[in-house]
Amino acid sequence: MTSARARRFALIGKSGAGKSTVAERISRDYGIRRISTGVICRKISLLLFGNEDKASTQQIDDALTQIDPSIFLRAALRGAAPEESICVDSLRFSTDFRFARDQGFEVIRVTASDETRTHRLAARGQAFNLDVDGRHRSETELDTAEADFTIYNDGAKDEIEAALRSIFSRGA
Repeated sequence: MTSARARRFALIGKSGAGKSTVAERISRDYGIRRISTGVICRKISLLLFGNEDKASTQQIDDALTQIDPSIFLRAALRGAAPEESICVDSLRFSTDFRFARDQGFEVIRVTASDETRTHRLAARGQAFNLDVDGRHRSETELDTAEADFTIYNDGAKDEIEAALRSIFSRGA
């Protein structure tokens, strides 16, 4: 979707909060291309460790962000035209957050209870220890970042749809 004023969104939130679900809805319902920052990291994790567990992807985060603090975001944005409306499905670090803000992205925080998040991650087959993995910087670094919108996602799809209608009714 290309328009006179492209809307660019970036989602923040903890693992299992539903960022991917919200990004899929934005893509499907509003014709905005979804850009995934986690795909690359998960592919590397599968190649190196044979899994997508948080402990594995967090090791990769720690290693590769030493090379470039926004390595996954920059890789995901390759090929996205500046005038294109897009939705980045997950920012994890303050450097990514600042980069997205500097590029004019609107930030949507997606939240869910710890119980809901751990259930979703287990259903996806991702091992996640709330006391260990949940304390990694990829889970906590943006806890106090200021979002333009918040979507509470403990499972009611109609609530997500209503929240998105509200967001998209505010300027285009």
